[in-house]
Amino acid sequence: MAGRRQRHVVDSPLPAAARVHSTLSSTDKAPTMRGGMEKSFFWGVTLDATHKDHKWEGAATESTVDCTVTTHTLSVRQVVLGATAKEGEANVVELEVLGYNDKKVKIPICVSKTGGSYVTNVDILIEDQTATFHLTKGSGPVYISGTHQTETNIIGEDDMDDAEEEGEDEEEDEEVEDSPPKKKTKK
Repeated sequence: MAGRRQRHVVDSPLPAAARVHSTLSSTDKAPTMRGGMEKSFFWGVTLDATHKDHKWEGAATESTVDCTVTTHTLSVRQVVLGATAKEGEANVVELEVLGYNDKKVKIPICVSKTGGSYVTNVDILIEDQTATFHLTKGSGPVYISGTHQTETNIIGEDDMDDAEEEGEDEEEDEEVEDSPPKKKTKK
């Protein structure tokens, strides 16, 4: 039986302006970390009768020593019911996050039991925040897997470029305002 597909997206509580994006130029060397450095890692967790909760610490981190900000994204792709799950027992996995306006959101992301499909494909994206997975019903085991992606950027690199551009724009505006108005010629 084919796996079911469910889609959930969890937005970051950080405003878009708080995120720093940049790219490597052709003259930068990768080890110097001039621009954004992305890394992806396999991520997985098992929920069962003895471990019913798992907290993912995905909040953005700042290093004042390296002058960098590291953002975290968790992309959950699959929930698998273990072969040793109790016959006929429903297993419910719930996700708890902070939503819009810091409102706590708790929602089931998967319900499965033996006799049905053991694999459920999901599409859950969690950016720059803490999330907790709960096995609210059943004893599992339930295996949750996906990708943990990090992006590290130097603080202020893009901000400085933006400030320079704004300064140039202001200078151009002043030049236009200082010039006298052109007189119309009569024909």
